[in-house]
Amino acid sequence: MRSFRWVGLVLAVSAAFGFAACGDDGGMSQFIGGNDSGLNQDITDPFATDGRSGEASIGVLTIVPLDQTVNVTYGQAPPTLTYQAFVDGAIVSPSWSLDRGELGTVGVSSGVFTPTGNLGGLAHVTASYLGTTATTSVTVVLNWVQNGDPSAGDAGGGVGGYGGVGGEGPGGVVSQQVATLLNGATVADPGLGWLYPYDATVWPRGILAPLLQWNVGAQGDYDAVYIHAYEKSFDYKGYFAKTATPFIHHPIIQAAWKALAYSNTGEDVTVDLTFAKGTVAYGPITEKWKIAAGVLKGTVYYNSYGTNLASNYCCTIGNKNFGGATLAVKGGSTDPVLVAGDNNNCRVCHSVAADGSMLITQNGGNYSQSRRVDLKNNNAETAIGAANGQLGWPGIFPDGTMLFSNGAALAGGSVLPSELFAVPAATTIATTGLAAQLRAGTPAFSSDGKHLAFNFTGGAGSDGKSLYAYDFDKTTNAFSAQLQLDTPSSGSDWWPSFLPTNDAVVYQRETVFNGRDIAGTRSTCDASGPCSNVGTHGELWWVDAKTKTPTRLDKANGKGYSPTNNATQHDDDSTLNYEPTVNPVVSGGYAWVVFTSRRLYGNVATINPFWSDPRYHDISTTPTTKKLWVAAIDDQVSGTTDRSHPAFYLPNQDTTASTLNERGYWNIDQCKAADQSTSVCASNEECCGYSSTSTSTAECRVDSPLTSPPTSHCLSTTTSTCKTLGNTCGSGSNCCGYPNTQCVSGTCQNP
Repeated sequence: MRSFRWVGLVLAVSAAFGFAACGDDGGMSQFIGGNDSGLNQDITDPFATDGRSGEASIGVLTIVPLDQTVNVTYGQAPPTLTYQAFVDGAIVSPSWSLDRGELGTVGVSSGVFTPTGNLGGLAHVTASYLGTTATTSVTVVLNWVQNGDPSAGDAGGGVGGYGGVGGEGPGGVVSQQVATLLNGATVADPGLGWLYPYDATVWPRGILAPLLQWNVGAQGDYDAVYIHAYEKSFDYKGYFAKTATPFIHHPIIQAAWKALAYSNTGEDVTVDLTFAKGTVAYGPITEKWKIAAGVLKGTVYYNSYGTNLASNYCCTIGNKNFGGATLAVKGGSTDPVLVAGDNNNCRVCHSVAADGSMLITQNGGNYSQSRRVDLKNNNAETAIGAANGQLGWPGIFPDGTMLFSNGAALAGGSVLPSELFAVPAATTIATTGLAAQLRAGTPAFSSDGKHLAFNFTGGAGSDGKSLYAYDFDKTTNAFSAQLQLDTPSSGSDWWPSFLPTNDAVVYQRETVFNGRDIAGTRSTCDASGPCSNVGTHGELWWVDAKTKTPTRLDKANGKGYSPTNNATQHDDDSTLNYEPTVNPVVSGGYAWVVFTSRRLYGNVATINPFWSDPRYHDISTTPTTKKLWVAAIDDQVSGTTDRSHPAFYLPNQDTTASTLNERGYWNIDQCKAADQSTSVCASNEECCGYSSTSTSTAECRVDSPLTSPPTSHCLSTTTSTCKTLGNTCGSGSNCCGYPNTQCVSGTCQNP
């Protein structure tokens, strides 16, 4: 079978630089010594000889001092470090550069390194002299001590809750006596333990800080908390007074969280919580997390019911209007934004193009009518297709030009055979290769557009529960190589979403049917009686096209570690996970899946998992647990391994008490081209073809012009950073090795 065969093209590039006069490397320096620490380099003089075929060594370039560590205290003037360069003991005046502008600056001529004081981490200082370089490392360790927060007592925050994650905000100052107590000997408190985040969580950069939540132990309420978060190049110590009674959660300060994330170089982050009550300190309770070396990219679009951003439906149990709308969340803001829907029109049940160009949603009041929302044109809406439900819940081609219709009987959908439609014309596109009368349930294209996965709902050979896939050729609109990915022994498979490798899918296995809507997430009935206490159960699974062996994603589901609360029927939250969609791109070495879950959100959202309809349950003061979560998925793993990691609550989503959120759908942001007027960036991953994992607030620049296509990363625009040979430039001093390397006709060259 030719399905899912990928060809890897490996390019071995060899460049030989010949110079008739002396046969040296023409200024393309090579590292000597097998490491990048304190590298020395012979310097040749093309005008003198020492018997080596016309070359003459005038010495070795050496940097002093080597491999230094600089300790910085946050909020204080950072210490400086002065570098010097020598050739056989004689001081020389090279051009100095630094590879991580966000960690500090180095004077181009002075060699004085000054940390920014905002981040910790490892950088490399390079001396360039007569076309040769030597490099050494410098490690910045950032120490941050905080007693209380100036904003304590401000319960601010919009519909996303305080800091986008809920809670009361940071606590106030503690006395020196309490601080000393928290730093001293501790005793155990039975029952004290973490609720959220989970141990071994993998976090991306670029999202809001989590709300730390815990179970109060046998000693009861606490007076203060000491948060100690530390890693190789960053150490944070925060002391905070209680914020509420009971004192059961506290945020990580956002500025400290950002410094922690961007100072990390792959090592574990350890977080200890110690509590004070009276004259005794209890704990610590400890977790270890991972930080992915990449920003969580893109925007998540989701359905929200009960949002305060729209009011178009009546009525809650308290006889108030509530809203159904499509919202969007993006890293950095503390609140979602309204995308589709208003006070008169409900807009839910959507699918989104992977490139972020448009989404398809359904018309409130007549869900059989679909509407196209132009995400690149102020979210302008137009009706699309006939009002027959055929274009509801479609699989959208990555560039938004086509869609494959859903053939499952979802809300407002249809049971017509699935077809390929042009967008926005909604005209049928002739195809070949599909099963006769195929009805593809919850279809989804791969991010490269070459595959389509679906539940085999109806048609020749269907069983209504299996997961299948086709190959797809856009040039001929041909489907081929029908592939059976999974047939569950019980339950049914829905909502497939391709991993960025395009050869595997994450999907929902429905393990308990609610008796009313297939592939749904609701309770057994819309009522306030016992039937509303139970409903659909689902789990996240994955399967690759090569082995076709499905594996449950236990870590993402919360199997074996998620907290329980039998009093509110949260006896096993690992069976309450639904509707996964995967970010189309890898970030920081991981794929990222957003999904709906009815699990406990620590001690913030704890009610019965199926109490989410404001018409039948009073959730005006106690939030429903139906929210969006995100989990990291290991990249480039095949076979039957659980490649997931414990999930985290998606910040910024609408967390007002009466709001339930579901069906998160991811799209990517456009990358920024190197050396353009629009190339201002905050991290490498914003750059098209990025290759480095370092970050800075600067602009995207080409750094490897010999690769095809050239790679780029985010380089500092300060004078301590430069562009290498072959890159575009604006002045001589903008080139590495200046004045030897100069800007000639807009390109860094060795004249």
